[in-house]
Amino acid sequence: MKHKKMLLLTTTALFTALVTVGTTVIQIPVGNGYTHFGDSVIYLAACILPGPCAVFAASAGAAFADIITGFAVYAPATAVIKALNALPFILMRIYLKRKNKDDKILSLQSCLMLIPTTFVTIFGYLTADYFMFGGEFAVASAITDGWLQPGGSLVVFIILAAAFDRINLKKRILRDF
Repeated sequence: MKHKKMLLLTTTALFTALVTVGTTVIQIPVGNGYTHFGDSVIYLAACILPGPCAVFAASAGAAFADIITGFAVYAPATAVIKALNALPFILMRIYLKRKNKDDKILSLQSCLMLIPTTFVTIFGYLTADYFMFGGEFAVASAITDGWLQPGGSLVVFIILAAAFDRINLKKRILRDF
């Protein structure tokens, strides 16, 4: 039992670090912010880790990245938005577990969860921008570059999920929890 808790803690910390690194290492400047691949790691974490661990990795990893990259003003909003990004995948996993079909990362269901998580990102940052900078800035930002971040992460998630499914990564990790 102690070994399983330590493994879960370590794996959660690894995903938290991967979200931070995925957000900070490759940044493509877009409008008011930047596009990165940290969200794809959030989606992977939510498809692999238990729900609370995935929420922590998403929230803490993304907030750390905002602080590191000079966007600390967004860190509180990011922590909430990225926790909510993991939620559709967590709910999908609960549903699939009940049907004994939670063995793959990439599935029709996980691809469908990319839709609500994209809306969470767009409307989450629209709301944050509205309260921090005003309505005109928020709408302009959401229209011009709000969809680019989740769009890029969507593509990276599908590529990584397919690769990880080929090596049965999810089964290898979960058998020890």
